[in-house]
Amino acid sequence: MLFPIIDRMLIREVFRALLVIVSVLLLLILANSLVRLLGQVAGGSISMKVMGVLVGLKIIKLLGFILPPAFFFSVLWVLGRMYRDSEMVALNCAGAGLLRLYRVFFLAALPLAALVAVLVLVVMPQAQAYADNLQQQEKKQFRIGGLRPGAFNEFDKGRFMIYVGHTDGQGDGLRDLFIRYQLNGEVGVLVASRARLTGPGEGGGKYLVLEDGQRYQGDPGKTLVSIADFHRYGIRLPDAATEATRVSRTALPTAVLMASDDIKLKAELQDRLSAPLSVFALMLLSVPLARSLPRQGVYGRLTLAVIIYAIYMNLLGLAEKWMAKGVTPEWMGTWWVPGLAVLLALVITRLDSLGYSPLWRQWKVRLS
Repeated sequence: MLFPIIDRMLIREVFRALLVIVSVLLLLILANSLVRLLGQVAGGSISMKVMGVLVGLKIIKLLGFILPPAFFFSVLWVLGRMYRDSEMVALNCAGAGLLRLYRVFFLAALPLAALVAVLVLVVMPQAQAYADNLQQQEKKQFRIGGLRPGAFNEFDKGRFMIYVGHTDGQGDGLRDLFIRYQLNGEVGVLVASRARLTGPGEGGGKYLVLEDGQRYQGDPGKTLVSIADFHRYGIRLPDAATEATRVSRTALPTAVLMASDDIKLKAELQDRLSAPLSVFALMLLSVPLARSLPRQGVYGRLTLAVIIYAIYMNLLGLAEKWMAKGVTPEWMGTWWVPGLAVLLALVITRLDSLGYSPLWRQWKVRLS
């Protein structure tokens, strides 16, 4: 057998807890993202099809950042439960000491860190670049399917406004339209009972064909107003404003970051590398944090672990910003944050090995 029974049991329990924690964290984070994306769909910024693609890309991007803390809390939870149920006492008697635990969790962390490295260094930049390009393409197109029935929809900085009474359930069937537009300095109003969207014409744009309506052309406040009835009237939809294509640092390939001398791009590279390093750093910290007295419970330790993890993540963000702004030297980078976690793990392990001094024991009981 590749692994002894104890090792297989620990790895199985940890990955089972890891799956649960990752699922819960994904649901919590995606719920907030879905609300924001649905608001963009309702506002006509993106379509439902694009929203589905963005949700899938969001899951890929989140996995790279969720896996390190999920592994940290899964090890902490499994070992904490075993300490509470006195299972660790039996394992210690069987020869499964601290080094044995570290060996098992290190072997479990290796494939997990490799997966995180692939996600963060390769998959995430590609997903971010695809999502940015997809959203830019959506902004360049006027999506009639995104019009909100019963509300005014503004486009082209208010120079083109459409009110749709209701739709017929299809993408190009609209009913009871009111359109206000500005053309060559004049204000025009179109009222139609129905309309449909046509494909690109000779000019390359989309057209809205109105049927059975009236057109009012003229300046507000003046008596000279042109009024005409029409059976069919086509109006070209305004093109989206051309914006300079901006590529975010998170969408740049890792090879570009490695070849760049820009301090901001170097900070982004180290921020990506900190994700797989965090798998090992947090794993080293979770083992001593999980140690508790029998029947003592693990909830106090989980509270302490949440606080430590929050500080750790804030320090990672600050380290990346400090490096990008030149506050910290380039050689220091962001490596010192995982290093602090490893140092803290060594300190806690050393204090535990002192046989629970009175002060240390009292401090742990208060936290637990």
